[in-house]
Amino acid sequence: MDWLYTLDYHHWILLGLLLLVLEVFVGGSLFMWNGLSAICVGILVLLLPLFGIYPGWEAQLIMFGIGGLVALYAWRRYVRDPVAVDAPALNRRGASHVGEVVKLDEAIENGTGYIHLDDTRWTVHGPDLPAGSRIRLVALSDMVFQAEPVDNPPA
Repeated sequence: MDWLYTLDYHHWILLGLLLLVLEVFVGGSLFMWNGLSAICVGILVLLLPLFGIYPGWEAQLIMFGIGGLVALYAWRRYVRDPVAVDAPALNRRGASHVGEVVKLDEAIENGTGYIHLDDTRWTVHGPDLPAGSRIRLVALSDMVFQAEPVDNPPA
């Protein structure tokens, strides 16, 4: 325990940096906040002698403990989990196209045809229609659009 009497600012800064590196490999934010607390203690131990205050190892450990608790409180209070964005079509590529009116690329024959959207060829189920007909995409199920014919506007 004699090494505690030689505890100096560079030990705290090194401990803080090691905890920050450990955070990179382990994750979870616990080591990061304690690492920042250790770096703050190192800075305090470096600067306090300028004001005539020479903290012993006991005071340094107390500062580290208080710093860790303050950092934990700040993390729990101010760093929250990101709020989930309301994106119901996330990971459902075609869902954003439901309701659109598109031109049929290949005729719907025997209930199946094809369209091209966003550089992708999509299967369409619906009533038999010739190629070039306008259809409305009404639903998406298992990567297949359900379609209904749209009356062509008068010319």
